[in-house]
Amino acid sequence: MSRNLISEANTDVLSGDHDPITVEIPALETLATTENFDGEKVWFSESDALGVANVLEDGEPNIERFSYDEDRYNEAKETWEKITDVLTGFDQEEREELADNIRKAVKDADDAGYEY
Repeated sequence: MSRNLISEANTDVLSGDHDPITVEIPALETLATTENFDGEKVWFSESDALGVANVLEDGEPNIERFSYDEDRYNEAKETWEKITDVLTGFDQEEREELADNIRKAVKDADDAGYEY
């Protein structure tokens, strides 16, 4: 049986609007704020969504990556923990799949803007 068929991790990401670019990331629904929750769906701006993708791809921060800048490291660590706490049960492969899907949804939303 395929691993994806038994996986419970929701790596779906849906394109939203193209002006400004927004995407829906159901797996991160609990991170909704008044700015990105319309009462039904959680919408992430292009920059926020790509930031999540970067965090998922980069993995857990280490201080060396931030040239020993403790403020930047602590901010990255806090973001990592916030996202991974929500994604409990996601393995690295699923995190990378979610990151890929985020990038694809952002591109799809951007491409949709060229149709107008």
